[in-house]
Amino acid sequence: MFRHFVCALVLGAASACLWADPATPAERFRLTPTLLDRMEAVQAASQAIAHDSEDQDVDAQSVEELARALEADRRIRSLLARHKITSTDYAAAVFAAVHAGTFLAMETAAHKKDLAAALASFTPEQRANIKVLRSRKK
Repeated sequence: MFRHFVCALVLGAASACLWADPATPAERFRLTPTLLDRMEAVQAASQAIAHDSEDQDVDAQSVEELARALEADRRIRSLLARHKITSTDYAAAVFAAVHAGTFLAMETAAHKKDLAAALASFTPEQRANIKVLRSRKK
């Protein structure tokens, strides 16, 4: 009986996922200079919000979790809309930028052979994101 309940629950969840609009996985999300400019503008504007409130840091483990957290705060939702970024795109871009930034931070310490192996395992979007961030280094 319990097994049937679990199967029904899993099938229900799977069918709900089929109808949901899935977020682009961070490893397939492509960063652009325009998007990064908008994200920087959102970040600068959000500093004022952070100083005016006692918000908790979000510890999201997925694009979907971060997008939900962003949507939950009407001020952030409004800020993203003002800069023409959806919460899902912002969340995916954050994860994509962290991945690319981590690679760039580690590339000076890693062996060339290890870097080549890592790059070979990345998606084309991840490699493009690294190039976009590299070109923005100041």
